[in-house]
Amino acid sequence: MYVSLSALRQALQLVGDLAEIDDPADFGERALPGVARLVGCDHLSYTEIGPSPGQVNSCGYPAGLVTPGSLAVFAAHVHEHPLVNHYRATGDGSPVKISDFVSRERFHRLGLYAEFFRYFPVEYQLAVGLPSADAQVIGIALNRAHGDFTEAERDVLGVLRAPLMVARARATERYQARHALTAAGDSQLADLTDRELQVLDLVVEGRTNSCIARALHLSPRTIAKHLEHIYRKLDVTSRAAAVHRVPRDQAHRPPAGN
Repeated sequence: MYVSLSALRQALQLVGDLAEIDDPADFGERALPGVARLVGCDHLSYTEIGPSPGQVNSCGYPAGLVTPGSLAVFAAHVHEHPLVNHYRATGDGSPVKISDFVSRERFHRLGLYAEFFRYFPVEYQLAVGLPSADAQVIGIALNRAHGDFTEAERDVLGVLRAPLMVARARATERYQARHALTAAGDSQLADLTDRELQVLDLVVEGRTNSCIARALHLSPRTIAKHLEHIYRKLDVTSRAAAVHRVPRDQAHRPPAGN
């Protein structure tokens, strides 16, 4: 597969942007513009479909594509969607097209098309599935009114799937870690100094000692010493254990650099 230098640069930019996401609720809005730059389409969406009827959340690009009304219509007909049914049956999130499963004529006969897709319009769709810890179907769908997606475009989306998966998993882990800290309460913070709280906050965000040192204008050796003190006070022996033992309270944490 040939990849132009421009496309490679855009892919690297997308990977960099995804690495900064720390809340899965922001994943779709952050990921969609970069995917659109790499695979041409009229519009695209990030959608989470729950196991129960009506459990559908979605965001689109360009902004404003998805409305509460249109989302309700989609939810009512999502059981007809060939790609959703494929992901549910196989668990295989590799890129697939609607044309892989149904002809255009058959697609037009679906209530999903008559009540939803034809108003955009969507005649061709290429989508990729992302893993979920529960029974959700999660995917990014690229849409066109004219001209089906090529095999080369399928390959590009297939290459993007891995960094998309990693980014969403990392954002989920960061989000869960922060909420675990908050739920634990404030008591375990009592013995930590302001500087130690700043260091621990950056550890929660997944920063390395070198990154923390740059952020706080300290040396990596000083950061390592702070971590030793933090581990001793929390009675833990690793970064991961520290993250899961200490509540995160923004109101009590002074700004970095103080």
